Amino acid sequence: MKSSISYQNCLIRGESFQLEKNGKWVPQYTLRRQDSKNKLSDFLSHQAQLDKTFSTESAADDFALQGAMKWIDKNSKQRT
Repeated sequence: MKSSISYQNCLIRGESFQLEKNGKWVPQYTLRRQDSKNKLSDFLSHQAQLDKTFSTESAADDFALQGAMKWIDKNSKQRT
């Protein structure tokens, strides 16, 4: 199961994957902006594949979600 979380005005989805069968998991996430009524944008706002691997999908997704939150925090500060 993929991890999803709403954070600030975005929906973050962990989409980690394996490069080979029974291999390590590569953390990846996508995020979409939400409006004030929590309606999602039809367009992908940001996607990142992170350069670390994990033994489980859930650990990789958790790492990806944390990375996405940091990206949102950094980019929201630049706009203010």
